[in-house]
Amino acid sequence: MFIRSFTFALSALLLAGCQSGGHDSYRSPKLTAAQEKDQALQRDVYEKLISRVLAREGDLANTQGRDGSFNLMLTLDDKNRIIGCGTLPNKKVDARIYPYNRKLAEDLRSICWTAVFPELPSSLIDPETKTARVVAPVLVYPLVALSPDTRARREAALHDKAQNDFLFTQLLAPLPIDSIGVATLMMMTDSTGQVRECAASLDPHSLRPSEFRQDDALLAGLVQRCKQLDMSTMPGFVANTQGMTSAFHRVEYTPWKAGLKPAQSQSCSTTGSRASTQGC
Repeated sequence: MFIRSFTFALSALLLAGCQSGGHDSYRSPKLTAAQEKDQALQRDVYEKLISRVLAREGDLANTQGRDGSFNLMLTLDDKNRIIGCGTLPNKKVDARIYPYNRKLAEDLRSICWTAVFPELPSSLIDPETKTARVVAPVLVYPLVALSPDTRARREAALHDKAQNDFLFTQLLAPLPIDSIGVATLMMMTDSTGQVRECAASLDPHSLRPSEFRQDDALLAGLVQRCKQLDMSTMPGFVANTQGMTSAFHRVEYTPWKAGLKPAQSQSCSTTGSRASTQGC
């Protein structure tokens, strides 16, 4: 899949701990100079990693080609699971250049649940509430200036994502998932699009390798569902009317991606455009 990030001018600002109305934030106990330096380094690395993820995933989620700005707000628990998500206007950017776009925020909010984010350092998690809040300003340039070649590659990436989303929904979403990884699928379909042969493997995700486990039950369920899949309904699928067609896909999975809902470790509610975590 072609990954591109220059349609986003994006940075991630981390505010550790829960926020009430966007004003209160966690303040760590007194740190030594060495600890402060180490925490600043961890923060910087995390912000760079999450910015890359949001740039890629946000671009792929922006299927309507909208532009503008908003703040994406993530709430994580102490196990780095997404438990809350919301959006707010970004009041720190020039609204004449990057106006708040509510529809853009609605379109891209789903990446809270579909993306795999880097692991948040434990030093940036509030030890009292055992949560952290990440506020990521998202600024999207208009896509009208894209060259024909770049636009074609973007369309190809959107096509790949639509197919991967279909496969996740059909194969992995109905299964119990309690780890993070990447499922590799190799399939053979007949002239009608029906899968006749399927092989699969589970592998660690590069951003969260420590949270992968070789789940034999998940793998068996995946292969079983795969062998029963009708690919003719997958976006962009074209069957070979003269015989068999081969297909290869890599699909990310997380516990919270299934059903696009928060992890169950803590009750979390989202109302309107703001995310709040009960107990924070």
